[in-house]
Amino acid sequence: MTRTPRHHRRESAARPAPARHILRPPDPRATSVQQDSAVPPVEGHVVLLGRSGCHLCAAVTELIAAVQAEHPELIPDGAVEVDVDSDLALRSRWGDHVPVTFVDGVLIGYWYLDRDTLMAALTEGPTQVRVIP
Repeated sequence: MTRTPRHHRRESAARPAPARHILRPPDPRATSVQQDSAVPPVEGHVVLLGRSGCHLCAAVTELIAAVQAEHPELIPDGAVEVDVDSDLALRSRWGDHVPVTFVDGVLIGYWYLDRDTLMAALTEGPTQVRVIP
């Protein structure tokens, strides 16, 4: 009779699921989210984590700049660009997943960002990506 190793056995259904947390970027201009409103307004705080020499980061930077030029009201303060290599904790956390884009503190994309996703986040509110690196 073959026995299943203990670490491969299914956990008890009574065990609670781990809590999921929204990842927040290191945005020095972050403001508090309104707690009394069901859906807070989109503030347009865009943070891009990247690194120099990254062609994907350059493409996302260009996309954000183009959207800001066309719709300055959607990104009123401009995007904050943070070099992940400038901070050991950021480099450890995000590694090679750059560029990582946040809108109002919500992760909306990594490695790639398309115009439709960015515009939806800025007009309808950000939706966190399904798979978090």
